[in-house]
Amino acid sequence: MNYNNDWLQEYSKFTSGNEVPSLYHYWTAIGLIASVLRQNVWIDMGESFQTYPNMFIVIVDVAGAGKSHAIERYGLGLLEEADRDETDNDKIYIYNQRITSAAMIKSMSQLYKDRGVNCVTVFAEELGFFTDMSGDNSNISNVLIKTYDNGNLANETIARSLESIPHPQLNIIGGTTPGSLKESVGKRFIDAGVMSRLIFVHTEKVGEPRPFPISPKDNLNRKKYLASKLNEFKKLNGQFRWTQDARDAYMEWYIHKYQSSSAKEDKVLTKRVGNKMLKIAMVLSVAREHDLILTKEDILSAIDTYNEVVENYHYIHIRLNTSEVGRNTERILSKIKEAGEITRSDLLSKVRSWCETKDLERYVATLIDSNIIEEKHITMKKAKRPTTVYLWREK
Repeated sequence: MNYNNDWLQEYSKFTSGNEVPSLYHYWTAIGLIASVLRQNVWIDMGESFQTYPNMFIVIVDVAGAGKSHAIERYGLGLLEEADRDETDNDKIYIYNQRITSAAMIKSMSQLYKDRGVNCVTVFAEELGFFTDMSGDNSNISNVLIKTYDNGNLANETIARSLESIPHPQLNIIGGTTPGSLKESVGKRFIDAGVMSRLIFVHTEKVGEPRPFPISPKDNLNRKKYLASKLNEFKKLNGQFRWTQDARDAYMEWYIHKYQSSSAKEDKVLTKRVGNKMLKIAMVLSVAREHDLILTKEDILSAIDTYNEVVENYHYIHIRLNTSEVGRNTERILSKIKEAGEITRSDLLSKVRSWCETKDLERYVATLIDSNIIEEKHITMKKAKRPTTVYLWREK
Protein backbone atom coordinates (compact mmCIF):
# COMPACT_ATOMS: atom_id res chain seq x y z
CA MET A 1 0.00 0.00 0.00
CA ASN A 2 1.26 3.49 -0.82
CA TYR A 3 1.51 5.90 2.10
CA ASN A 4 1.82 9.68 2.19
CA ASN A 5 5.40 10.97 2.10
CA ASP A 6 4.47 13.41 4.87
CA TRP A 7 4.36 11.40 8.12
CA LEU A 8 2.06 13.92 9.80
CA GLN A 9 -0.46 13.66 6.97
CA GLU A 10 -0.46 9.87 7.21
CA TYR A 11 -0.86 10.12 10.99
CA SER A 12 -3.88 12.38 10.46
CA LYS A 13 -5.47 9.64 8.36
CA PHE A 14 -4.55 7.02 10.97
CA THR A 15 -6.37 8.99 13.69
CA SER A 16 -9.45 9.89 11.62
CA GLY A 17 -12.90 8.39 12.01
CA ASN A 18 -13.58 9.55 15.58
CA GLU A 19 -14.95 12.64 17.31
CA VAL A 20 -11.62 13.91 18.67
CA PRO A 21 -10.72 17.32 17.16
CA SER A 22 -8.09 16.82 14.46
CA LEU A 23 -6.00 19.61 16.04
CA TYR A 24 -5.42 17.45 19.15
CA HIS A 25 -4.27 14.50 17.08
CA TYR A 26 -2.00 16.75 15.02
CA TRP A 27 -0.21 18.26 18.01
CA THR A 28 0.14 14.86 19.64
CA ALA A 29 1.85 13.74 16.43
CA ILE A 30 4.21 16.71 16.56
CA GLY A 31 5.09 15.71 20.12
CA LEU A 32 5.77 12.12 19.04
CA ILE A 33 8.34 13.14 16.45
CA ALA A 34 9.96 15.54 18.93
CA SER A 35 10.17 12.64 21.40
CA VAL A 36 12.07 10.32 19.07
CA LEU A 37 14.44 13.03 17.83
CA ARG A 38 15.63 13.75 21.38
CA GLN A 39 18.94 15.65 21.24
CA ASN A 40 20.14 13.87 18.12
CA VAL A 41 19.29 16.80 15.84
CA TRP A 42 19.52 20.54 16.39
CA ILE A 43 19.75 24.00 14.87
CA ASP A 44 22.89 26.00 15.53
CA MET A 45 21.81 29.52 16.50
CA GLY A 46 25.35 30.84 17.00
CA GLU A 47 27.21 31.79 20.17
CA SER A 48 27.31 28.13 21.26
CA PHE A 49 23.51 28.06 21.43
CA GLN A 50 21.64 25.10 19.97
CA THR A 51 17.87 24.64 19.60
CA TYR A 52 16.53 21.10 20.01
CA PRO A 53 13.05 19.91 18.97
CA ASN A 54 11.72 19.01 22.44
CA MET A 55 8.45 20.75 23.37
CA PHE A 56 6.02 21.15 26.26
CA ILE A 57 2.63 20.60 24.57
CA VAL A 58 -0.52 20.92 26.67
CA ILE A 59 -4.00 20.23 25.29
CA VAL A 60 -6.62 22.14 27.29
CA ASP A 61 -10.31 21.30 27.02
CA VAL A 62 -13.29 20.14 29.02
CA ALA A 63 -13.67 16.54 30.16
CA GLY A 64 -14.81 14.27 27.35
CA ALA A 65 -13.34 16.39 24.54
CA GLY A 66 -10.92 13.64 23.51
CA LYS A 67 -7.63 14.75 25.09
CA SER A 68 -6.81 11.34 26.57
CA HIS A 69 -7.98 9.59 23.40
CA ALA A 70 -5.48 11.59 21.33
CA ILE A 71 -2.62 11.44 23.82
CA GLU A 72 -2.91 7.99 25.37
CA ARG A 73 -4.74 5.72 22.94
CA TYR A 74 -3.19 6.99 19.73
CA GLY A 75 -0.01 8.84 20.69
CA LEU A 76 1.36 6.68 23.49
CA GLY A 77 0.04 3.55 21.78
CA LEU A 78 2.01 4.29 18.61
CA LEU A 79 5.20 5.09 20.51
CA GLU A 80 4.92 1.80 22.38
CA GLU A 81 4.36 0.00 19.07
CA ALA A 82 7.59 1.51 17.73
CA ASP A 83 9.52 0.53 20.85
CA ARG A 84 8.51 -3.13 20.53
CA ASP A 85 10.86 -3.41 17.57
CA GLU A 86 13.78 -1.66 19.26
CA THR A 87 16.57 -2.78 21.56
CA ASP A 88 16.55 -1.44 25.11
CA ASN A 89 19.27 1.07 24.23
CA ASP A 90 17.11 2.78 21.60
CA LYS A 91 13.73 2.76 23.34
CA ILE A 92 12.06 6.04 24.27
CA TYR A 93 11.89 6.41 28.04
CA ILE A 94 8.43 7.44 29.09
CA TYR A 95 6.75 8.67 32.25
CA ASN A 96 3.00 8.28 31.93
CA GLN A 97 1.95 8.25 35.55
CA ARG A 98 1.72 10.83 38.29
CA ILE A 99 5.18 11.50 39.68
CA THR A 100 6.63 14.19 41.95
CA SER A 101 9.52 16.31 40.78
CA ALA A 102 11.83 14.72 43.36
CA ALA A 103 10.91 11.19 42.20
CA MET A 104 11.27 12.20 38.55
CA ILE A 105 14.73 13.67 39.12
CA LYS A 106 15.85 10.61 41.05
CA SER A 107 14.57 8.35 38.27
CA MET A 108 16.28 10.39 35.53
CA SER A 109 19.53 10.36 37.50
CA GLN A 110 19.42 6.57 37.80
CA LEU A 111 18.48 6.22 34.13
CA TYR A 112 21.57 8.14 33.09
CA LYS A 113 23.84 6.17 35.41
CA ASP A 114 22.47 2.84 34.15
CA ARG A 115 22.03 3.54 30.42
CA GLY A 116 23.53 6.95 29.65
CA VAL A 117 20.07 8.32 28.71
CA ASN A 118 19.28 11.95 29.49
CA CYS A 119 16.06 12.46 27.45
CA VAL A 120 12.63 11.48 28.76
CA THR A 121 9.13 11.93 27.33
CA VAL A 122 6.21 12.63 29.66
CA PHE A 123 2.63 11.68 28.81
CA ALA A 124 0.52 13.50 31.36
CA GLU A 125 -3.27 13.44 31.55
CA GLU A 126 -3.13 16.06 34.29
CA LEU A 127 -0.38 18.64 34.82
CA GLY A 128 -1.02 19.38 38.49
CA PHE A 129 2.08 17.52 39.64
CA PHE A 130 4.20 19.73 37.35
CA THR A 131 2.67 23.02 38.43
CA ASP A 132 2.24 22.46 42.18
CA MET A 133 5.12 24.34 43.84
CA SER A 134 4.48 23.18 47.41
CA GLY A 135 6.65 20.82 49.47
CA ASP A 136 9.06 18.70 47.43
CA ASN A 137 7.90 20.48 44.29
CA SER A 138 8.98 23.95 45.43
CA ASN A 139 11.63 24.17 42.71
CA ILE A 140 9.74 22.37 39.94
CA SER A 141 9.50 25.50 37.79
CA ASN A 142 13.27 25.75 37.57
CA VAL A 143 13.57 22.03 36.80
CA LEU A 144 11.11 22.44 33.93
CA ILE A 145 12.90 25.50 32.57
CA LYS A 146 16.28 23.79 32.61
CA THR A 147 15.03 20.53 31.05
CA TYR A 148 13.22 22.54 28.34
CA ASP A 149 16.29 24.64 27.61
CA ASN A 150 18.65 21.64 27.88
CA GLY A 151 20.46 23.47 30.65
CA ASN A 152 22.41 22.35 33.70
CA LEU A 153 20.78 21.60 37.05
CA ALA A 154 23.99 20.86 38.90
CA ASN A 155 23.72 23.73 41.36
CA GLU A 156 20.06 23.25 42.28
CA THR A 157 19.37 21.88 45.75
CA ILE A 158 16.47 19.75 44.55
CA ALA A 159 18.58 18.30 41.77
CA ARG A 160 21.79 17.25 43.49
CA SER A 161 21.29 13.76 42.12
CA LEU A 162 21.49 15.19 38.59
CA GLU A 163 25.00 16.58 38.95
CA SER A 164 26.49 13.97 36.64
CA ILE A 165 23.85 14.31 33.88
CA PRO A 166 24.78 16.54 30.94
CA HIS A 167 21.84 18.63 29.77
CA PRO A 168 18.81 16.59 30.90
CA GLN A 169 15.82 17.04 28.60
CA LEU A 170 12.06 16.59 28.97
CA ASN A 171 9.53 16.39 26.16
CA ILE A 172 5.94 16.76 27.42
CA ILE A 173 2.67 15.77 25.76
CA GLY A 174 -0.03 16.60 28.27
CA GLY A 175 -3.68 17.34 28.71
CA THR A 176 -5.76 19.10 31.32
CA THR A 177 -9.15 20.67 31.87
CA PRO A 178 -9.58 24.44 32.26
CA GLY A 179 -10.64 23.94 35.88
CA SER A 180 -7.65 21.79 36.76
CA LEU A 181 -5.30 24.23 35.05
CA LYS A 182 -6.72 27.13 37.01
CA GLU A 183 -6.45 25.24 40.31
CA SER A 184 -2.90 24.03 39.75
CA VAL A 185 -1.22 27.07 38.18
CA GLY A 186 -0.48 29.72 40.76
CA LYS A 187 1.09 33.16 40.52
CA ARG A 188 4.53 31.84 41.55
CA PHE A 189 4.51 29.34 38.68
CA ILE A 190 3.44 31.99 36.15
CA ASP A 191 6.04 34.48 37.39
CA ALA A 192 8.80 31.86 37.17
CA GLY A 193 8.69 31.94 33.36
CA VAL A 194 7.56 28.39 32.60
CA MET A 195 4.30 29.46 30.95
CA SER A 196 6.08 31.07 28.00
CA ARG A 197 7.72 27.72 27.25
CA LEU A 198 4.43 25.81 27.12
CA ILE A 199 2.43 25.43 23.93
CA PHE A 200 -1.26 25.43 24.83
CA VAL A 201 -3.53 23.73 22.33
CA HIS A 202 -7.28 24.35 22.31
CA THR A 203 -10.06 24.52 19.77
CA GLU A 204 -13.71 25.44 20.01
CA LYS A 205 -14.42 23.12 17.10
CA VAL A 206 -15.81 19.66 17.73
CA GLY A 207 -15.54 16.63 15.52
CA GLU A 208 -18.31 15.11 13.46
CA PRO A 209 -20.81 12.99 15.44
CA ARG A 210 -19.67 9.38 15.30
CA PRO A 211 -21.72 7.14 17.60
CA PHE A 212 -19.83 4.19 16.09
CA PRO A 213 -16.26 5.32 15.31
CA ILE A 214 -14.81 3.63 12.25
CA SER A 215 -11.07 3.46 11.65
CA PRO A 216 -9.78 3.86 8.08
CA LYS A 217 -9.26 0.75 6.02
CA ASP A 218 -5.95 -1.07 6.59
CA ASN A 219 -5.26 0.96 9.74
CA LEU A 220 -3.30 -1.82 11.48
CA ASN A 221 -0.75 -1.83 8.66
CA ARG A 222 -0.77 1.96 8.67
CA LYS A 223 0.09 1.90 12.37
CA LYS A 224 3.02 -0.45 11.71
CA TYR A 225 4.23 1.84 8.93
CA LEU A 226 4.04 4.93 11.15
CA ALA A 227 5.85 3.10 13.96
CA SER A 228 8.61 1.96 11.61
CA LYS A 229 9.10 5.54 10.39
CA LEU A 230 9.39 6.75 13.98
CA ASN A 231 12.20 4.26 14.46
CA GLU A 232 13.88 5.63 11.34
CA PHE A 233 13.57 9.16 12.74
CA LYS A 234 15.35 7.98 15.91
CA LYS A 235 18.44 7.29 13.84
CA LEU A 236 18.70 10.80 12.39
CA ASN A 237 21.72 12.64 13.71
CA GLY A 238 23.31 16.00 13.09
CA GLN A 239 22.77 19.70 12.59
CA PHE A 240 19.99 21.12 10.43
CA ARG A 241 21.04 23.19 7.45
CA TRP A 242 19.04 26.12 6.07
CA THR A 243 18.20 26.94 2.51
CA GLN A 244 18.67 30.63 1.83
CA ASP A 245 14.92 31.06 1.22
CA ALA A 246 14.20 29.47 4.60
CA ARG A 247 16.66 31.74 6.40
CA ASP A 248 15.20 34.81 4.67
CA ALA A 249 11.62 33.78 5.55
CA TYR A 250 12.52 33.27 9.22
CA MET A 251 14.38 36.59 9.43
CA GLU A 252 11.45 38.42 7.82
CA TRP A 253 8.96 36.85 10.24
CA TYR A 254 11.18 37.46 13.29
CA ILE A 255 11.92 41.11 12.52
CA HIS A 256 8.25 41.83 11.71
CA LYS A 257 7.11 40.24 14.99
CA TYR A 258 9.71 42.13 16.99
CA GLN A 259 8.96 45.50 15.43
CA SER A 260 5.17 45.06 15.59
CA SER A 261 5.26 44.32 19.34
CA SER A 262 4.52 47.49 21.26
CA ALA A 263 5.17 46.29 24.81
CA LYS A 264 8.72 45.63 26.01
CA GLU A 265 7.67 42.24 27.40
CA ASP A 266 6.43 41.13 23.97
CA LYS A 267 9.63 42.25 22.24
CA VAL A 268 11.74 40.35 24.78
CA LEU A 269 9.67 37.19 24.26
CA THR A 270 10.15 37.26 20.48
CA LYS A 271 13.23 35.06 20.77
CA ARG A 272 11.32 32.51 22.86
CA VAL A 273 8.45 32.44 20.36
CA GLY A 274 11.00 32.08 17.58
CA ASN A 275 12.54 29.17 19.46
CA LYS A 276 9.14 27.39 19.51
CA MET A 277 8.72 28.12 15.83
CA LEU A 278 12.03 26.50 14.95
CA LYS A 279 11.23 23.44 17.06
CA ILE A 280 8.03 23.00 15.05
CA ALA A 281 9.91 23.60 11.78
CA MET A 282 12.39 20.83 12.62
CA VAL A 283 9.55 18.38 13.26
CA LEU A 284 7.79 19.33 10.02
CA SER A 285 11.02 18.95 8.08
CA VAL A 286 11.63 15.48 9.50
CA ALA A 287 8.02 14.46 8.80
CA ARG A 288 8.54 15.45 5.15
CA GLU A 289 11.91 13.66 4.99
CA HIS A 290 13.82 16.77 4.02
CA ASP A 291 17.17 15.24 5.08
CA LEU A 292 17.84 17.69 7.94
CA ILE A 293 17.38 20.66 5.63
CA LEU A 294 15.05 23.50 6.64
CA THR A 295 13.17 24.78 3.61
CA LYS A 296 11.01 27.85 3.17
CA GLU A 297 8.01 25.49 3.15
CA ASP A 298 9.01 24.21 6.61
CA ILE A 299 9.31 27.74 8.03
CA LEU A 300 6.04 29.02 6.58
CA SER A 301 4.18 25.87 7.69
CA ALA A 302 5.64 26.24 11.18
CA ILE A 303 4.40 29.84 11.32
CA ASP A 304 0.90 28.73 10.33
CA THR A 305 0.95 25.80 12.77
CA TYR A 306 2.02 27.99 15.68
CA ASN A 307 -0.37 30.82 14.79
CA GLU A 308 -3.28 28.40 14.86
CA VAL A 309 -2.79 27.77 18.58
CA VAL A 310 -1.67 31.31 19.46
CA GLU A 311 -5.08 32.56 18.35
CA ASN A 312 -6.67 30.33 20.98
CA TYR A 313 -4.50 31.55 23.85
CA HIS A 314 -7.31 33.83 25.03
CA TYR A 315 -9.09 30.67 26.17
CA ILE A 316 -6.19 29.93 28.52
CA HIS A 317 -5.62 33.54 29.53
CA ILE A 318 -9.21 34.14 30.54
CA ARG A 319 -9.50 30.89 32.48
CA LEU A 320 -6.26 31.46 34.38
CA ASN A 321 -7.43 34.92 35.38
CA THR A 322 -9.38 34.31 38.57
CA SER A 323 -10.41 37.95 38.95
CA GLU A 324 -13.61 39.67 37.89
CA VAL A 325 -11.63 41.17 35.00
CA GLY A 326 -11.20 37.75 33.41
CA ARG A 327 -14.86 36.86 33.73
CA ASN A 328 -16.03 40.19 32.36
CA THR A 329 -13.61 40.03 29.44
CA GLU A 330 -15.17 36.73 28.48
CA ARG A 331 -18.66 38.24 28.72
CA ILE A 332 -17.63 41.08 26.41
CA LEU A 333 -16.14 38.58 23.98
CA SER A 334 -19.37 36.58 23.88
CA LYS A 335 -21.32 39.70 22.84
CA ILE A 336 -18.89 40.51 20.03
CA LYS A 337 -18.73 36.89 18.90
CA GLU A 338 -22.52 36.66 18.85
CA ALA A 339 -22.83 39.78 16.69
CA GLY A 340 -19.82 39.07 14.50
CA GLU A 341 -19.45 42.82 13.99
CA ILE A 342 -20.68 45.48 16.40
CA THR A 343 -20.16 49.21 16.92
CA ARG A 344 -18.71 50.45 20.16
CA SER A 345 -21.91 52.30 21.03
CA ASP A 346 -24.07 49.21 20.41
CA LEU A 347 -21.75 47.07 22.50
CA LEU A 348 -21.84 49.56 25.34
CA SER A 349 -25.63 49.62 25.28
CA LYS A 350 -25.72 45.82 25.63
CA VAL A 351 -23.42 45.74 28.66
CA ARG A 352 -24.21 49.09 30.28
CA SER A 353 -26.04 47.43 33.18
CA TRP A 354 -22.84 45.85 34.53
CA CYS A 355 -19.92 47.49 32.68
CA GLU A 356 -18.77 51.11 32.87
CA THR A 357 -17.25 52.83 29.84
CA LYS A 358 -13.73 52.98 31.30
CA ASP A 359 -13.81 49.26 32.10
CA LEU A 360 -15.04 48.39 28.60
CA GLU A 361 -11.91 49.98 27.15
CA ARG A 362 -9.74 47.71 29.27
CA TYR A 363 -11.61 44.52 28.38
CA VAL A 364 -11.62 45.34 24.66
CA ALA A 365 -7.90 46.21 24.73
CA THR A 366 -7.14 42.76 26.16
CA LEU A 367 -9.07 41.08 23.35
CA ILE A 368 -7.39 43.21 20.66
CA ASP A 369 -3.90 42.55 22.07
CA SER A 370 -4.67 38.81 22.11
CA ASN A 371 -5.61 38.99 18.40
CA ILE A 372 -9.10 37.73 19.22
CA ILE A 373 -11.02 40.71 17.85
CA GLU A 374 -10.19 43.46 15.40
CA GLU A 375 -10.91 47.17 15.79
CA LYS A 376 -11.84 49.29 12.78
CA HIS A 377 -12.77 52.92 12.35
CA ILE A 378 -15.45 53.62 9.74
CA THR A 379 -16.55 57.06 8.59
CA MET A 380 -20.33 57.21 8.35
CA LYS A 381 -22.26 59.72 6.24
CA LYS A 382 -22.80 63.05 7.97
CA ALA A 383 -20.82 61.82 11.00
CA LYS A 384 -18.40 64.28 12.54
CA ARG A 385 -15.96 61.54 13.57
CA PRO A 386 -15.28 57.88 12.67
CA THR A 387 -17.33 55.11 14.26
CA THR A 388 -15.43 52.43 16.15
CA VAL A 389 -16.38 48.87 15.15
CA TYR A 390 -15.28 45.61 16.72
CA LEU A 391 -15.07 42.44 14.61
CA TRP A 392 -14.81 38.84 15.82
CA ARG A 393 -11.84 37.08 14.21
CA GLU A 394 -13.49 33.82 13.20
CA LYS A 395 -11.07 30.89 13.51
